[in-house]
Amino acid sequence: MSPLISNAELQAERRRYFVEAGGGISLPVAGAIYWIVLGVLGSRLESREWALAAAAGSGMIFPIGLLLQGPLNARFMKAKSPVGGAAIWSIVAINMLWPLHFVIMNLDPELVSLSLAIAMTLHWPVIGWSYDSKVAIAHAFARIAAASLIYYGLPDERLTLLPFALAGLYILAAAGMAAEVAWTRRKLGAYAPA
Repeated sequence: MSPLISNAELQAERRRYFVEAGGGISLPVAGAIYWIVLGVLGSRLESREWALAAAAGSGMIFPIGLLLQGPLNARFMKAKSPVGGAAIWSIVAINMLWPLHFVIMNLDPELVSLSLAIAMTLHWPVIGWSYDSKVAIAHAFARIAAASLIYYGLPDERLTLLPFALAGLYILAAAGMAAEVAWTRRKLGAYAPA
């Protein structure tokens, strides 16, 4: 039995989707804003209050990403593809971890910085696959490494340096994905969406 779609056709669809969505870069920029705010709050709040702010603020990432679609030319909500559903369900999956974050918050609020940093990374490999983006996949590994190193190596900086480092990685991911979109658009040539 032959496959419904060849590997080459699937990869071409993933790349087309990536270009049409503008790499979805408005979402990493929104994520950077979220983590910058948490970095600022980390120098002003105790760990329990910081954890509550992190939980409440996480709900703003997607709306901010929606608002930034136009200015960043990353209209990911208008881009349609059969592979796009994988990323949506991976985001649903990371949100299923909230009961665990709240348990952690009650047991050891300092640990929330690491639990959120890791849990909110879990969808990046799926997004990377959906978009055929090496930058998105690299972001996931870099982010978990940076969060773990800061959390264990610089415990006094967990609520400030860790969020600022993640914000920086988000900005690098957005810039890298924008460059990947431009490269992919050139490679697709006449077949690339405008």
